Amino acid sequence: MEVFVWNMAISFQLLFIIVSGVIFLYLRDKSFKYYGLYNIFLIIYVLSRSDTVYYGFEDLLKPIFGSEDAEMITTILNFLVPIIFYTFYSIFAFYFLDFDKNAKKYFKRTKWVVNFMAYLFVGFAALCMAMRNADLFVTLYLYIYVPVMLVIFVLTLMQAIQRSGEHKFFFLIGVVVFVFCALVALAGSFIPSLGMENPITFFFIGNIIETIFFSLGLAHKVKLINEERNRINVSVTKHRHQQQISKLQGLLEGEEKERKRIAEELHDGIAGDLSAIKYNLAYLKLKNKNPENEEVLRDVTQIIDKSCIQIREISHNLSPSSITNFGLITALQNFCMKIENIYGIPIRFTSTGERIELDKVIETHIYRIVQELVNNIIKHAEAKTAEVMITHRHPHITVSVKDNGKGFEMKKNNKGIGFGNIDSRIRFMNAKFSKTESKTGSSFLIEINIDNLPQT
Repeated sequence: MEVFVWNMAISFQLLFIIVSGVIFLYLRDKSFKYYGLYNIFLIIYVLSRSDTVYYGFEDLLKPIFGSEDAEMITTILNFLVPIIFYTFYSIFAFYFLDFDKNAKKYFKRTKWVVNFMAYLFVGFAALCMAMRNADLFVTLYLYIYVPVMLVIFVLTLMQAIQRSGEHKFFFLIGVVVFVFCALVALAGSFIPSLGMENPITFFFIGNIIETIFFSLGLAHKVKLINEERNRINVSVTKHRHQQQISKLQGLLEGEEKERKRIAEELHDGIAGDLSAIKYNLAYLKLKNKNPENEEVLRDVTQIIDKSCIQIREISHNLSPSSITNFGLITALQNFCMKIENIYGIPIRFTSTGERIELDKVIETHIYRIVQELVNNIIKHAEAKTAEVMITHRHPHITVSVKDNGKGFEMKKNNKGIGFGNIDSRIRFMNAKFSKTESKTGSSFLIEINIDNLPQT
């Protein structure tokens, strides 16, 4: 039975040396570096529990130091190795229980004490070897190191219950069992009256149980780490997206302001100047009754009237006041009617579904996209008819623009088509844009989810 448990302990430690290395490489969590070192020194200690290994190591030292000194050195090292692996295990436990984040003062102070005890007993080991007194080192180990580490264990247990995450429960159960079994094994080794034949078996059993419960705690912690990484990634992605939306919003708002400024200048400036010219021409016509000049004045007046109409249309297109006054549907309907009157291309407009009530900024973006598509149909598609249809089925709004023309390319580097303008507005609204072509014409589809619209 003892051999079977010993083999089990060896197998578990070999497995977790590999596991800790893989996890360290995967998570880049430095705590698993300490866990790997703990496993390496623990397996050395477990191996040393075999008489073959223990006395074999002692035999190696005899030719160098002599029989008595070899026995003394082997005894001291046999107690120094547990100090080393307990040190690594304690530091790992502090990290694994997230003391470095949730109990920083306790983490720093206790880590310092654990490291100090390790260095102190390395010094004691050297001193006892120099004094050729292994019994002194064992006494120091039993009456100084063990009590101090037990106090740290109890304090750490209390801190972990208060400060650590959900993964602590599996880990703490394993640690408590391990410490209890280690104390039983220690007591059985130094108190003959207990009558324990192989007390070290309790240490092996405790180690195996601790490893099993640690595995459960580790799986839970890896799950928590992955969830936290995913949460951070989502947060970073959301933040970057919000930055892009803010940037786009600023650009689009600037564009709308510039459009409005130009529209006002056209309406108040150039249109006003043309009206003044028309007034002066009418005055000349009254003063100068020369028939030859009358025909020229009439032609110039007609040109001015036509220019005033075009400027008024351009001004309205640049700054569609109908969106503010009447809403998106009426603005699109009026736009289609104006295009039909100016260019003679029938444009059928239909609106179905629920009433659309959106922020004016969003309505302006939808209007601009439709405006850009219709203008490009007129300029490039050579279409005879076109259709604009908008459908609202909460939370989805679908805008469809169709024509029976030859189509046109939507390229970002084609400034005349204005794809960059459309693309910016589509991205700002978190919408989807698609284009299909057939022998009967082209179709553009904009799909908007109201729930995904940015706050403006």
